[in-house]
Amino acid sequence: MKASQAIGSEIVLDKLLTSLMHILIENAGAQFGYLILETDKKLLVEASGEVNNEHISVLQSICVKDTPYLARSIVNYVWRTQETVLLNDATVEGKFTNDRHIKEHQPQSILCTPLINQGQLSGIVYLENNLTTKAFTPERLQILQLLSGEAAIAIDHARLYHNLEQKVVERTQKLSDTLAELQATQHKLVESEKMAALGSLVAGVTHEINTPVGIGITAASLLAEKTTAFFEIYKSGKMKRSQLEKFLDIAMQSSSMVLSNLNRAADLIQSFKQVAVDQSTEDKRAFQLKQYIAEILIPLKSKLKTTQHRVEIRGDETLTLDTYPGALSQIVTNLVMNSLTHAYSPEDSGVLVFDWKQEDKQVVIEYADDGKGISQESLGKIFDPFFTTKRDKGGTGLGLHIVYNLVTQKLSGTIECESQVDVGTKFIIKLPKAAGSPFLQVWEG
Repeated sequence: MKASQAIGSEIVLDKLLTSLMHILIENAGAQFGYLILETDKKLLVEASGEVNNEHISVLQSICVKDTPYLARSIVNYVWRTQETVLLNDATVEGKFTNDRHIKEHQPQSILCTPLINQGQLSGIVYLENNLTTKAFTPERLQILQLLSGEAAIAIDHARLYHNLEQKVVERTQKLSDTLAELQATQHKLVESEKMAALGSLVAGVTHEINTPVGIGITAASLLAEKTTAFFEIYKSGKMKRSQLEKFLDIAMQSSSMVLSNLNRAADLIQSFKQVAVDQSTEDKRAFQLKQYIAEILIPLKSKLKTTQHRVEIRGDETLTLDTYPGALSQIVTNLVMNSLTHAYSPEDSGVLVFDWKQEDKQVVIEYADDGKGISQESLGKIFDPFFTTKRDKGGTGLGLHIVYNLVTQKLSGTIECESQVDVGTKFIIKLPKAAGSPFLQVWEG
């Protein structure tokens, strides 16, 4: 009863293996023994000990074939057949006398028995006594068999808990690393006057990760509650097989839900971190604006061909900018894709227009569509990170936020939006003609 209580009260894997190894060696009358668990279809020694040594080595994960001090042929036989092997004089009886270990070390008594839970092998116990034959008496064998079923259940529960704990640690570390990288890049967001208010930024991130984190917490809470209830039933000695199966099913589903939602939260944080980093690394150069916009639109032709829309490029053909073309390319692409996604229904036929003019040392670029327009309620939020009206269709709310950052940070300009419902939307971008020239525009949006 004392041994049974000791086995059943421990759920931490290394502590359980230590306790179990002591109990098995002492109650079976062995000199030394091994506890072997199956992992990924391999037999690994996870605990070993001697009767005269209090120290138990656990979780070594040593392959059985690399362990010299046991009869591997006996272990493999028990693994295949799930039958107990008892040898009262291993050197002269049984069909394992040719085993290399038996020949070299001349063991006297050997006992190798499977630990089985619900018909499934949980582990193998291998015990030896080299001082006397018939060391494993029928009485001791009976005690060992009584404990083996309970040991198998305890090992399965402890391994499930251990695996879940390891996964949680790994995911937590991944989230910690991602958050550390995020903190290192947050300062880039405050370069813009509008994005300096980190409160709205944090609110956007919180909104996005709230769902997976909430689901993860709910699943973890349910698992903790059910584990506590299950443990109480187990201690009472009235546990039914159906209750065990139900608990294992809940544990598997809850752990899977926790892990998948932690991964989802990590992916969202990673996406936010990437948005915070400067999007363009191209060098500055001079280029003709009209020609370059036409080149930018070439890769978008395949997308435009699936619609009835047309793009018009107006403005002075000779106007030249000396700035970062990579940033402008991403701005133009995101504006066009924003119109195709939000401004029109699939059957609509619209016109997308690029126009520009020079005012002193700055260039004013206007982009307009004649689509559905934006409501006044949404107009003040369109540059906010994670704001979108198409989240149900996969929208992330990052497109116009990236445009805003590129205009205000990389190109040192300003951007504003004018829109009327059922009339259309216009974006007005003001840039210095040459990047780095003194230009300050105060915009109150």
